Amino acid sequence: MKNEEDIRSRVRELLGEELDRRTAEASERLPRRCVHNYRHPLDQRKQVSGEPNESYNRITDNKGLPVLQTIGLCMVGSDNPEEWGGTICEEPLDAKRCPIFNPLKSKHELLQEFEEQLRDQDWVRVNLAEVHALLWVLEEFKSLTLPWWKKFLFKLLRIKIEPVVPSLDPSKLLGPSEGP
Repeated sequence: MKNEEDIRSRVRELLGEELDRRTAEASERLPRRCVHNYRHPLDQRKQVSGEPNESYNRITDNKGLPVLQTIGLCMVGSDNPEEWGGTICEEPLDAKRCPIFNPLKSKHELLQEFEEQLRDQDWVRVNLAEVHALLWVLEEFKSLTLPWWKKFLFKLLRIKIEPVVPSLDPSKLLGPSEGP
């Protein structure tokens, strides 16, 4: 049987692990984690040229595979429509190759969001079930806070975004061409 201090220690450990997970997630270059990424809805027309639009309001294609309802667009330069290329940024590789990737959340926002969620008992019950269960055992349903030392270490931490992956030059993959 664990004593109260062991249980409190486990709660602190779980909270620290969740913050570490969020920090690691924030450092990944993914389209949905960039401030420039916009999820644009796909074809919303019920009819095209008087005919029913077969792709309108579909969640699967004719083979039963899921259909994405949105597409990711890079909005850099979109304030000038004549020059904007409408760059698609949908796949992780698109974000990994992007030199202007800018993370959606700063380190401060990441910590602030987590601390705010910890104050919501319903959120903790749904998203951190083990923590909620341990608090139930302790009969303590007060607001959770991260340990002071974890906050201190987090302030010293620098979230390192993954480096840009260079685009491949297909001509280098084929090797030198030999002349006749």
